[in-house]
Amino acid sequence: MGMKSVEISLNLQHRPNSGVSLTWKDVSVWATKKKASSFFSFGTAQQFEHVRILNRVNGYVKSGSLMAIMGASGAGKTTLMATISQRVKANEMHGDILVNGKNIDQDMMRRLSGFVPQEELVTKALTVNEHMQFMAYLMMDSRVSKSQRNRRITSLLSDLGLTKCTYTYLSALSGGELKRVSLAVQLLTDPPLLFCDEPSTGLDSYNASIVIEKLRNFASRGKAVICTIHQPASGIFELFHEVLLLAGGRVAFHGSVPDAAKHFTDLGLQCPIGYNQAEFYVSELAVISDREEECHKKIQDLCDKFERSKYGEVLRQYVCDGAEDILPNCTPINANDEEVINGDKEFQKYMNIKKVNYFTQFYWLMWRDSTAIKRSKRQTLIRFLLYMFIALLLATPYASITDGIGQKNIQNIEGLLYLIITETIFTFSYSVLHTFPSELPQMLREVGNGLYKPAPFYLCKMFLAIPGAICMPFVYTTVIFWFVGLNGGFFGYLLFCIPVIVSAIASTAYGFVMSASFESVETASLVSVPVDFLNIVFAGIYLNLSNLPLYIDWLRYTSPFYYGTEAVSILQWTNVPDIKCDNDPGLPCINSGLQVLDRYGFDPNDFYLDLFGLSMYFIILHLIAYCNFWRRSQKQSIY
Repeated sequence: MGMKSVEISLNLQHRPNSGVSLTWKDVSVWATKKKASSFFSFGTAQQFEHVRILNRVNGYVKSGSLMAIMGASGAGKTTLMATISQRVKANEMHGDILVNGKNIDQDMMRRLSGFVPQEELVTKALTVNEHMQFMAYLMMDSRVSKSQRNRRITSLLSDLGLTKCTYTYLSALSGGELKRVSLAVQLLTDPPLLFCDEPSTGLDSYNASIVIEKLRNFASRGKAVICTIHQPASGIFELFHEVLLLAGGRVAFHGSVPDAAKHFTDLGLQCPIGYNQAEFYVSELAVISDREEECHKKIQDLCDKFERSKYGEVLRQYVCDGAEDILPNCTPINANDEEVINGDKEFQKYMNIKKVNYFTQFYWLMWRDSTAIKRSKRQTLIRFLLYMFIALLLATPYASITDGIGQKNIQNIEGLLYLIITETIFTFSYSVLHTFPSELPQMLREVGNGLYKPAPFYLCKMFLAIPGAICMPFVYTTVIFWFVGLNGGFFGYLLFCIPVIVSAIASTAYGFVMSASFESVETASLVSVPVDFLNIVFAGIYLNLSNLPLYIDWLRYTSPFYYGTEAVSILQWTNVPDIKCDNDPGLPCINSGLQVLDRYGFDPNDFYLDLFGLSMYFIILHLIAYCNFWRRSQKQSIY
């Protein structure tokens, strides 16, 4: 009787089925973790251990099926989802992941599948329509017309019940609506495989049921949908076609939802009447802290019994038949394998998608970020007003100091020039420190999904920092120049703005280096303190630069404070031909602006050299920042 049932099940499983099927065979995953250290191990080499998370897990899902991966905490659900979707590379992984019986690489899996993460990382200043437009232009085939994209977006929003939210900001959406927007994004390319990480988590039962119903409808169109899910309500659990129960990194059951009840009943584990069936399975496979050994033995026994059951036999035969042509250690096929692509019509549609070029990626990234900046007017206004307030604070004590310049005014004027540059550099270097630490998680996920490359993202951030570094210093310099009454007239004022603006632009490069090199703003700020101190010392105010020993003299050329302070000093003091001397014969007399420059170690012929130095500072630091950013962009995204 048992063998007859197996044969019937196998015949059902092997019915002709169009579309894409996903199979994973003998998937084992290990992770490297640090061993807990004791007091006596201080100073010794850090020790690591290999922990096995998945143990020879088999499974499959066919087009038209909605599968739930369930299990207690620590069972390996997320690891299995990340592994079979190839979104995250495990430290050590063995096994085969097959699509239509073919071993494919990460790029092909990314083209054939969509991944809806548990927590969506989006630019919440955009509306739903704007977010969908941005994603559509970067995800869909570049040859698709604008009208086709718009029709696709409208159709998806209508199907998912989001039409009324089309022009609503993402920040104003409910949890359920945001989940459906994430789902709509992944459906833009109509992928045959869809992975959803806990799509019902954080939602009430009503919104959770809506999301799962939408996934079931999507599966009914011939797609394969796999979800990790944590103890769904009874009505929601019954919407799934298949269920995969994990326990201790092994398969405790794989089959249809009705068959799961039969299997556990056959094992003498009857779900009580009125009790949530999904919760019952998870509770039976959970490890209780005060009974760990007993629970592990029970889980081991349940997994062994599944392997010997008719359902385990069906799974084993299906997986083995689907992978029988796979050679050990074979190289996964990729999107350039024309023979494989042309041989399987299910692959052709997705492998022939033409991605947008770097310029288009840069354009849309600039559009998204500039739109977000325009909608954060309050924050921009506060930054501008604070900067102007600093300008007034600087200008007030120095009002009219240029009237009748004497020996006592020399230090005052030079101090003002130094402060103008110092405040500008600090303001604009620290204003971009948060750029990468705050946006790196979203960038890693979007780069990992093939949305764009790291270079357009970095260039976008670099160019967006420049307009503010031009406009704000221009107004800042205007306030100080005319309030104090600095020398040079209108033409001198325009020239005076140039080194201040160039200093602001160059300082953004320094901020980018710190931002791209460290995980947090706090660490970047801490490291920048000694660097800033060293740069300030060589600005020419606290140290006479004319008689420095050769072994440290070169350090001035690494300081943006030096270039900026020297440039504005040259513009001011070359316009002062005569300086009054005091009647006190004991005091030194500096009788011209050129002598002032000489006193501070500045060369009156170095104005353009200073601008060149700031330009090189900008270029070199951005190259260093990009190298650090690119290195960090290669890390795995957190799903």
